[in-house]
Parts: sequence; structure tokens; C-alpha cells
Amino acid sequence: MKTLRVSDFSLASTLESGQVFRYHLGSGGFYCVVAGNSIIKLQQEGNIIRYACSNPKFGVAIFLGLSHDYGSIMKSISKDEKISAAIKAHYGLRILGQPVWECTASFICSSFSNIPRIKRCLESVAATFGSKLEFDGLPFFSFPQPQQISSLSKLQKCGLGYRAKYLFEAAKIFSGNSSGYSLQQLRKLSYEGAKKRLMELPGVGSKVADCILLFSCGFYEAFPVDVWVMRAMVGQYGNEIKKFAAAKKPNEKIIADFARSHFGKYAGYAQQFIYHDARTSR
Repeated sequence: MKTLRVSDFSLASTLESGQVFRYHLGSGGFYCVVAGNSIIKLQQEGNIIRYACSNPKFGVAIFLGLSHDYGSIMKSISKDEKISAAIKAHYGLRILGQPVWECTASFICSSFSNIPRIKRCLESVAATFGSKLEFDGLPFFSFPQPQQISSLSKLQKCGLGYRAKYLFEAAKIFSGNSSGYSLQQLRKLSYEGAKKRLMELPGVGSKVADCILLFSCGFYEAFPVDVWVMRAMVGQYGNEIKKFAAAKKPNEKIIADFARSHFGKYAGYAQQFIYHDARTSR
């Protein structure tokens, strides 16, 4: 196995913080992650990551966000003792760099769902439309490219419910105009422009678009707001949000706008700490 020397990094917090769904924790503390048609086996021991990857061209360090200037990012978002406590509890959590199509499909499937169900649905989609892979003696399925999702009726049997139609239509759009939704094209746009572009896709609302922008496109100002984040932000920053919104009732947009104003250009990193801390400290 290969090794990476890391600092300020937690493999567990990074993988288990709701950014990615196709991972499994096996014996010996090894995680297996399936990203596209690549399988990565990883284990952290202190400041060493031991890993093996089925695809020698896959950028493991880039995927794990190891190039981020972590110290500077943490300093920039540590605006108060509330976020500082969440950072301390989950220090080393990084924002992943995922393939745009797979991230888009994953978060279309995530709408009004929970992580165990999302994981089951995505595994079913992969088994139905992906290609069979084998790594380290274990069977896996690649996540299908958009053109491989060729049957709505088969997709509807994957447990997605109403999301099946959205995913099928999004796959057709990506198949016909994939360059328009490539990382290169989206990164040419402003945050607002890229979000508007993504929200043209079926099943992609504000929160899903922000997840895609944050977890696959490097727009670290994106601040996805779901029920966990809404509850945590109102509970911890309620008075500040009221002042920011001139006493209007907080909604998704107000909270996201407040967060960008309060935490700055890396507000998305703050969001991940808030989200992960809310879920793990239930």
C-alpha cells in the first residue's frame, strides 16, 4: 500500500460528515470508498494515511482535500466560541473534491431523505446501471455515467421514489450537454452564476445546488441549509440572524446569506462543522 503523510486531517470526520455516501468501514479501520469507477481503500494511523487505489490516475490527495490551506481556513472561520467548539470537536474535517456528475446525482437522490436510505439508493443505482468491479477480492459497482442510466422503469425500482424521474432527466441533460456542467465550465462562473446554472436541472433546488458547488466544484462560500443546519443556526445564532434579517423570520436564504457574511469566503467549511456536530451530538 502507498502512504501519505498528513497534518490537520481526520479521515473519519471527512468521510462521515455527509458529503459522500458510497463508503464502507471494514475491519482494521479501513474505509473503502467508491468514486466513479475508482475504488480507494484507506486507513489513518496518526499522521499517516495508508491507501490503495484501483485506478492509478485517481488523485487521492485531491479527492481528500489535502491541498487546502487548512490552518488559514480554520482561522478565517473561527469567528466565535460556538464554531470554535465544533471545529475542536471535529478537527481535521476536510471538504472533499468529488466528480461533478456523481455528486449531482447523489444529492438529487438525497432530497428529503436520510443518509442510510441515500446510501441504499445509490448502491442500487450503481448495481443496476454501473459496471461490475473487483478490488482487493471484493465486488463493487462503478457509479454509472449519465448515458448509462438508460431506463426510467429500472431506475424506479432502485428505491428513489419521486426522485427517480429527476435523476433520469438530469442524466439525459448531462449526456447531451455534459460540457456545460463540467467542473471547468462551472468554475468559469461566479458562485451565483454556477448556482443558477445547476438549479436549471430537475430536482436541484437551492440546498442541493449548494451541496454540489461545495463538495465538487470548490465554491467554498456555498452554505447548504437543511433541517439540521437550520435548527443549529437558529439555536446558536438566533439573535444575530434576527438583526441581520431585520427581524424577518429566518429561512434558508437568510441563514445562508448571514453565514457568508459572518464566516466569510469559507462559509461552506463552517457549514460542515455545524452540520456534522449537530448530527453527532444528538
